[in-house]
Amino acid sequence: MRFEQTRTVLQKLAPDYHRRVSDYLQALADSGVSPRVQLMLDYLIDHEQHRALALAEFCHDAPHQVLEHWLKGMEINFPEARKEVLEAGAATDLDQLVKAAVSYKKTLVNYFAYAAEHCSDQEARNLFLGLKGQEDKAMKRMIRHAQGLADL
Repeated sequence: MRFEQTRTVLQKLAPDYHRRVSDYLQALADSGVSPRVQLMLDYLIDHEQHRALALAEFCHDAPHQVLEHWLKGMEINFPEARKEVLEAGAATDLDQLVKAAVSYKKTLVNYFAYAAEHCSDQEARNLFLGLKGQEDKAMKRMIRHAQGLADL
């Protein structure tokens, strides 16, 4: 069983996850993609970079006790952003790109829900549930954005 401090999740692990996803998406964009995929990649790259910065800023305003909270008995490590989620067809197929982006989001949503279950402090639990909700909303916005691009 693992122990994880909320501060580590918010200041290092989650921002690094968003940056890594952004890097994978940027590498895909640099490889030559279809116009619709490029528009979606621009949206996703910007979103992932913004999320990484927003988490860092959030830590400056978060209550000290929440950041110092330890998540105990964790059997699941913080997820790694895996490059292989982006399949080769994502460069030309908007649906495959969206499928990969949804997979990256669901990974975070599931981890934040799991972390909330392991919080003994109500404020820390609310924080992780809030992060889960933000990622859920971002995923829905992303899907709507992709649907708009598909209609072009």
